[in-house]
Amino acid sequence: MNHPGHIAAVILAAGYSSRLGAWKPLQPLGPSTFIEEAVRRLRTAGIEDIRVVTGHRAAEIEPVLQKLGVRVVFNPDYDQGMFASVRAGVLSLEPEIAAFFLLPVDLPLVKPRTIRALLEARRRQSASITYPCFQGRRGHPPLIATAAVRNLPRDCDGGLRAFLARHDAAALNLEVPDEAVLLDCDTPGDYRRLLAYGLREDCPTRGECEAVWDRHSLPEPRRSHCRQVGELAGRLALHLRGAGLELNTALVVAAGYLHDLAKGQRDHARAGARILQDLGYGDVARVVAFHVDIGPLAQTVDESQLVYLADKLVARDRLVALEERFRPAREKFAAQPEILAAVAQRLQHARIIKQRLEDLLGISLEELLGKYGRILLPAAAGEPQKIYLVRHGAIQPPGSGRRYLGQLDVPLAPEGLRQAEVLRERLRPVRLAAVYCSDLRRAVETAGIIAAPHGLAPRACPELREVGLGAWDGLTFDEVKERYPEEFAARGADFINFRPPGGESFLDCAHRVLPAVFAALEATPGDLLLVGHAGVNRILLCLAQGHSLADLFAIPQEYGCLSLMTCLDSEFAVASLIPGAGGQEEVSNAQLPFKK
Repeated sequence: MNHPGHIAAVILAAGYSSRLGAWKPLQPLGPSTFIEEAVRRLRTAGIEDIRVVTGHRAAEIEPVLQKLGVRVVFNPDYDQGMFASVRAGVLSLEPEIAAFFLLPVDLPLVKPRTIRALLEARRRQSASITYPCFQGRRGHPPLIATAAVRNLPRDCDGGLRAFLARHDAAALNLEVPDEAVLLDCDTPGDYRRLLAYGLREDCPTRGECEAVWDRHSLPEPRRSHCRQVGELAGRLALHLRGAGLELNTALVVAAGYLHDLAKGQRDHARAGARILQDLGYGDVARVVAFHVDIGPLAQTVDESQLVYLADKLVARDRLVALEERFRPAREKFAAQPEILAAVAQRLQHARIIKQRLEDLLGISLEELLGKYGRILLPAAAGEPQKIYLVRHGAIQPPGSGRRYLGQLDVPLAPEGLRQAEVLRERLRPVRLAAVYCSDLRRAVETAGIIAAPHGLAPRACPELREVGLGAWDGLTFDEVKERYPEEFAARGADFINFRPPGGESFLDCAHRVLPAVFAALEATPGDLLLVGHAGVNRILLCLAQGHSLADLFAIPQEYGCLSLMTCLDSEFAVASLIPGAGGQEEVSNAQLPFKK
């Protein structure tokens, strides 16, 4: 029997899901499905009375709902749209139900703590409707007083939003650090984003970090410092992942963004960690707790060490050398031996971590940071940026036989020109804000052909050149094996770090390419085309898939092939790998999720 003041939840799962191209309620979401995840999270928040409105494919979902132990409300008018399903759900509510959550099934990742926060807000301040808001935007599920919708008509111009707008004067907007309240799923792109969010949910997104800042009223100078620490730590993590180190880049970025959350409080590192623990970010809390004094160092560079070092390399919002960063503290406490000893210990820990990074990366930290400039900006703002990644077309080879070809400047072959023209037509519908390419002729020619319909001039960057092969460039495989037998064997044993005479390793190439790609993203207010080379593109695709460069040659890169990558929160992801333009194969719209 329901008691007065009872709170229920109504999940809408009656629609066709026509825009997504797959039926949402039973769509996979990690080990679960949309409907299972939505029900689980409501129950975790303490909501036991859950009703699911069904319609389209009702017979298919009902066995699942029976196992979940929820109440089924069939809407015979589901073909008339969402408003009809809302009305069916409202009509199922008993008089003693004071309020209910209304959740479309395609927003399944709302955090239980957000549900609890809405309940608490209603207890403190009774409102007709309590909306969860993320950075000023209303999301789902609103907590609706049943009395506000008791007389819901059969139809309403403008739908449910227009009907609820009548209650705006008595509504409450509750800001929550939960981006999932806005993450609905109408398109394949939305679905990919939802999957990605689910995989990193324990680490707040950049937007969620900023929402936490807002909640704790962080002043702008501290936000700027945290932003730079998070971006620096994330970039270093990406380089280290290429070297084969297992690191959670999302965790590193989030901890960097939130490390000074409680600055000004006593023992602010642990005070901030407690706040983050209460928000459900346990792993982030663990890293933040040690960003001031890290204690005994683990043998392997981990996320805590990266954030610790990044914090010591950023003074306010500028990249600085360690000595410069610690000089003010050493001068200030010169007459206080105990404090000075603690400062010296922190500096020593930073030096040790710095040396470990340099040993792993094969490059001085100063040299690497010099490639990023003095300031690190976020790679994207809110929405992921798209990178249409192309390998140049087929080349006019410098001779017969299989050859090593790095930065030797050769033109496109007639077949390469044809492949570039095919790519031009494939990418004609795409909105590009900029085109970047290697400054080698084969990439410049390919980029110019593709860019022409967009009215864009390719920006040729030496940093995007193919891996430098030095004395091997242009030689056949047999010639290299004969002239450089020991080096040839060494390359086979460790091609990530091996440098041909006068050339560079693939890790060297990554250190050159990644800052250039981030610079292109930061300079481009939109999506971009990048025309590169087999080695360069494989490096980016390896890191986007979470692999080290040891997996480099497992990634196909035919002449004229096209891949779609995204970048958000300093994290790359691969949306699709599309066959090259060498043949006459057709590519469907499903294979071209970026088509507009």
